[in-house]
Amino acid sequence: MLKVHPDRPALAEDMAPDALDRYYWYMAELVAYCREAGLPSSGQKHEVVERVRAHLAGRPQPASKPRAARQVKVPARSLPPGGPRKLALDQPIGPDYKCDAETRAFFESEIGPHFHFTAHLQRYRRNHVGAPLTYGDLAREWVAEFERRKDKNYKSTLMHTWEYNNFVRAYLADKPRNAGKTMKDAAAAWNAVRQSCGPRDYASSIARASPEVES
Repeated sequence: MLKVHPDRPALAEDMAPDALDRYYWYMAELVAYCREAGLPSSGQKHEVVERVRAHLAGRPQPASKPRAARQVKVPARSLPPGGPRKLALDQPIGPDYKCDAETRAFFESEIGPHFHFTAHLQRYRRNHVGAPLTYGDLAREWVAEFERRKDKNYKSTLMHTWEYNNFVRAYLADKPRNAGKTMKDAAAAWNAVRQSCGPRDYASSIARASPEVES
């Protein structure tokens, strides 16, 4: 792990909850704290952060997302020998969902040969709350995202804890300051910001580096 800010406190029971925002925390540190405190340690980083935050503040734990209804497995003897999985638009997505060749072929038959698995579709599926999604729901969301991307000003939504992605995107978009810079340069800038105290978004890093001159 890279160095962290020298003033960063230890992640312990008596730590102020707002320290979770002032300093950068590795997922491994958050998971270790959850295990020591007897909290669930599963989930994405933003879920684990909120769990730790609630515990430090003495608040009830955030409600867990309901698990998708478990599908009943069909006995192997009733499946066609060596036959492909039967997929349909109204078929619920179960825990056995796979981004494999058969699933891709199904979506290509419904959407077109331009279909491909995307990070957005994965996030949409994993973060969904409510009635179980169907393959049709995934197909419609993929097409909707495909259409949104035709707008040159469209930018996909990034989770607020995906700080690296947000920082690098903003860094590379700042052409006046970073013309000719590469992903390697953006990553190096992020690593410096990650060790700081305070907001770690790109705009805040620029404000700290270039304070207004008092008149």
